[in-house]
Amino acid sequence: MGRKKQELWVRLMVLLTNGGRCVYCDYAESQVIDHVIPLKANGEDSWENLVPACEACNLGKSDKGLFAWVAELTYRDSASASGARPHGTNGLDWMREQLECAFDDVQARLVGVKAELDDEGRRNWFFDRHWHLSKNAEIWLWRGWADTDAAEARMNGYPKLPPPPPPPRMRITRAHLGQVLEPIPSDEAS
Repeated sequence: MGRKKQELWVRLMVLLTNGGRCVYCDYAESQVIDHVIPLKANGEDSWENLVPACEACNLGKSDKGLFAWVAELTYRDSASASGARPHGTNGLDWMREQLECAFDDVQARLVGVKAELDDEGRRNWFFDRHWHLSKNAEIWLWRGWADTDAAEARMNGYPKLPPPPPPPRMRITRAHLGQVLEPIPSDEAS
């Protein structure tokens, strides 16, 4: 199964979860969408398997599993902060504790992202406003415009768009050459 280009409304919906931040590092702005379960590991290519990520985390994670990527991130951050042998002989226990905390944090953010994506009102809000945009539209441009609207919509419970007005009733007339449509007055009986 190959990777498909997601609709723009889906990409916006995913990028604006987790407060618009990367779900892995939780401090960089989300720039791309990532598959939690990699496609090479039979992960689905649908919005249920997508999360917001920054470019660095997306490239670093590549096709690694979630635990392997979180371990690599944690080790890199902890090793640079503490030196070659952190906490002497208790270093392995300390590192295991760091890994468990980091994995729990990422898991909690993933649960939050899943809850946001499962919110039907939120999904409908993004679809209603952005379904017409091309898959190839510039995501960074649309994200800037959608970000403030989405924040306001979140505060208002993602309101639905009002239904479009019904189309005017028309009838065919032969007043001119060929067939021409003319509106039917509302007071005229059906």
